Amino acid sequence: MTIDTKNAMKVIPLVIMFIFSFGIEAKPLEKENKKVDVKCFVELVGGGERVSFWNVSQNKVSILSKSIIGRKVMVPNSKQKVKIYKVYECVLLRDDFKGSEAKIVDAKTAR
Repeated sequence: MTIDTKNAMKVIPLVIMFIFSFGIEAKPLEKENKKVDVKCFVELVGGGERVSFWNVSQNKVSILSKSIIGRKVMVPNSKQKVKIYKVYECVLLRDDFKGSEAKIVDAKTAR
């Protein structure tokens, strides 16, 4: 089987364009799945409010407040984890909370 030079010259650019098209499509998906740091102002089962830190995919930030209810987090000066009862708000780590109580607790929270 011999390869015709004219046909090869037509096919090679198409193959190269096909290969590069996959590389271009993959980059936006990586940005969507990029992980970001988020802080949430939460109320724990049994009382007490605190700031809880999370590292999630960028496309899951909007649903984080619903998805962490019932999850267990460590509490300072305790060996036991406590469940999250209610989530008041979640923001990116570098952003400020909207609520005044959340801002006060955030200021007191060690990083």
